[in-house]
Amino acid sequence: MSWLVRKKSETYRLRVSGRIEVERTGPLHQGEPMLEWGSVTKTVTAMIAEELDRAGSVELSTPVSEYLPETGLPEAVDVRSLVEHTSGLPRLPRNIIRTRADAQDPYAKFTSGYFDEEVLPDLSEQLCGHPGSTLYSNLGYAVLTRLLEVATGDDWWTLAKRHVFTPLGVANVSICPEQQRVPVLRSWTGHICRQWKFAGPFVGVGGLHGTHDALERYAITRTQRTPGEKPFGWLDDGDLYWHDGGTLDQGTFVGVSHDGSRVITVHTLGYNAGRVNRTAARLNRAAR
Repeated sequence: MSWLVRKKSETYRLRVSGRIEVERTGPLHQGEPMLEWGSVTKTVTAMIAEELDRAGSVELSTPVSEYLPETGLPEAVDVRSLVEHTSGLPRLPRNIIRTRADAQDPYAKFTSGYFDEEVLPDLSEQLCGHPGSTLYSNLGYAVLTRLLEVATGDDWWTLAKRHVFTPLGVANVSICPEQQRVPVLRSWTGHICRQWKFAGPFVGVGGLHGTHDALERYAITRTQRTPGEKPFGWLDDGDLYWHDGGTLDQGTFVGVSHDGSRVITVHTLGYNAGRVNRTAARLNRAAR
């Protein structure tokens, strides 16, 4: 929990018309560390799906059950619904917390093999909303990640590099960063705070690491591909195309104004949930 962390840190940047207007780099953000992007990873998974749809490898309008028949999901649950959180799947898999180890690291056990055997076969029984209605779902994106891997025969990281990061020219991103580049959070007793591990299909949900510069470059180049249009898999508050992400002790926010003139990137270490969004809102108000 964040309140047990000895030292906290925050980095942010507001760029207006290409110029940095406001910037801060906290003590744990010095030296371009590899930061957890959390659910911002989902926007990468969404772009993979979009690019594969354009290439004809995966069709967004195709029912999930045609790619993963073992799920038994109804035809109304198509690939697009996974991206847009309208599949009716719950936020998390059933019985995600069964042991004390699960409580400490809830996503670590979900290897691809475990996911295929323990989650996919009863997926239709886990529907808790009507297909077509919006229900934010980490599980849905894990299913999407696994679907993309099965359909192409490639793992998520290979797909991310091929269809997202290489075309966008984004470097300094990884799902297995060098440990010396990962910020270390310590408790008040001096112990290193353990962070979550995103295994198997949950890598495509929240397993990406990258520098703050990489986060900003990704936001700029991604939104420039469809200027004036909401990037696939992003959120829209009427002013910004954005997404946020929160893991155990880290928070991420990235937002780009509709006209592309304002870019806001924020990352926090050790702060409570909500801090990253409050900082982003303050920067956005200052830019108007």
